Amino acid sequence: MSFSSKIAIMGTVTAILGLAIGLKLYKSPTLIGPETVLIPAGAFAYRPAGDFRSGTRIVDPPLQNRVAKMSFEIMKYHVSQRDYSRCVSDDVCSASAMAGAADFAQVNVSYVDATDYAKWLSAQTGDAWRLPSDEEWVRAAGDRFHETLLGPISNDADPSKRWIAKYKDEASRRGQSDPKLRAIGHYGENDLGVVDINGNIWEWTQSCFKNGKVTDDGETLVRYSKYCGVRAAQGKHRAFIIDFVRDAKSGGCAVGIPPDNLGIRLVRDNSKG
Repeated sequence: MSFSSKIAIMGTVTAILGLAIGLKLYKSPTLIGPETVLIPAGAFAYRPAGDFRSGTRIVDPPLQNRVAKMSFEIMKYHVSQRDYSRCVSDDVCSASAMAGAADFAQVNVSYVDATDYAKWLSAQTGDAWRLPSDEEWVRAAGDRFHETLLGPISNDADPSKRWIAKYKDEASRRGQSDPKLRAIGHYGENDLGVVDINGNIWEWTQSCFKNGKVTDDGETLVRYSKYCGVRAAQGKHRAFIIDFVRDAKSGGCAVGIPPDNLGIRLVRDNSKG
């Protein structure tokens, strides 16, 4: 056999091996996608996610009136332990201590884990799945959305009053922590039909933490910078978590009160048709 023939055969074998390695993730779709809820287009109010200052004062993000021109689909339920375990079995997702139950949500997942799962689900279903943006999550939360604001105290010239008010609020919310998992559906549906969106599971979003400056009257965002090593997680309040952290209660909550649990709810991305 000639040298060139051997080279050609080796090239073919290498290509086959490469295809085999990628087969688990990129095989033909075999799963039907999870049930979704359609979030309609329309006007909504939104405050950017991050830390904002007017001069040296920490202030609430300015309220922005936005108009979403497109509807989108979001998972009706959290990703379950059983569904996540399938991704683990395919060697795409990191192993978890969860037992693989169908009726309990998967928690103790990082932003990295959540994006790995989205890639796996996309390959399995043939649809494009991703984490929602912070804005999309706010829209999907509907009547269950709750934001925690400093309010008028942020304009007080005495910084000690702001610190005391923030301390009291955080102490109160720490006392309400309830990390015990309940069966999927325990917290019910919001007005849009999304289940458990205000329970004790915070959901990763793709939105980066922002440091911003606002005008003296607090009405307008002047500029901001993004830090994407920290992502916004949404639930009973907005939290900012380092992207590789799975349990923020033991550390890794960059700003504010840590979530009880971190879980996954994905958007089906129809932006490309």
